[in-house]
Amino acid sequence: MYLDSHQHFWTLSRGDYAWMTPDFKPIYKDFTSEDLGALIEEKKVTETVIVQAADTVAETDFILNIASQTPYVKGVVGWVDFEDSHVKSHIDRLAQNPLLKGFRPMIHDIEDKDWMLRDTLAEPLNYIIHKGLSFDALVRPYHLKNLILFAKKYPNLPIVIDHIAKPVIPKSEIHEWLKDMSALAILDNIWCKFSGVVTEIGEDYTKAQIIPYVERIFELFESQRIMWGSDWPVLTMVETYGNWFDLAQELCSGLSDDEQLNIFSRTGRNFYRIE
Repeated sequence: MYLDSHQHFWTLSRGDYAWMTPDFKPIYKDFTSEDLGALIEEKKVTETVIVQAADTVAETDFILNIASQTPYVKGVVGWVDFEDSHVKSHIDRLAQNPLLKGFRPMIHDIEDKDWMLRDTLAEPLNYIIHKGLSFDALVRPYHLKNLILFAKKYPNLPIVIDHIAKPVIPKSEIHEWLKDMSALAILDNIWCKFSGVVTEIGEDYTKAQIIPYVERIFELFESQRIMWGSDWPVLTMVETYGNWFDLAQELCSGLSDDEQLNIFSRTGRNFYRIE
């Protein structure tokens, strides 16, 4: 029994996926809970967490509604505008649904790379700490130095780094990424998602390209702070659900059974407070 800590659903006709264009041909279509159901059943994945895919509160309502009707969905990571004057009321309303587990601003699409350090974010961020919610950090390597400052500024905010921070693997850019991830790993409020790795390379990815990055993650973070995720259906631009699951298990094969259980289930359940 496994947990997928990072998946998406979308319906294009909703019209609020600003990043989605016909250029993303393999994923420029609707993806539903029925589509994912058969894939996870094959791999004995029994629980998932839906992560937002649009920067609107309406999309968070949309995925919360799906979660409420889909037994295998155990949590939702939503979106709010942290600089909206009514942000607390939005958080209060969304948090009435116990399936809401946290929020994810789409940091890697925000033009100001220093956005997360704005003083205007302090009140809403402290409010989600007060509400017992978490924060998904959708960042790229050039955000990591700021993320170190951010995590220290909000030490009581549980933060998970999505997709191991999207290092530029095809260019073998590892040294600065490793330095910054090492600084993050020593902080008590930082977790890491073992997800999105093959997508950042492309269809011609090789296992050899991935290994140095995955090994560093396993060295830096104990298994209680690493969680596996599919990033489906974005994943399908490069690989199938089953193949990525199998590859991820293969990459973890040198770990103990207990460590693998953490990565593929316990860590995500604990971080997202899944009963």
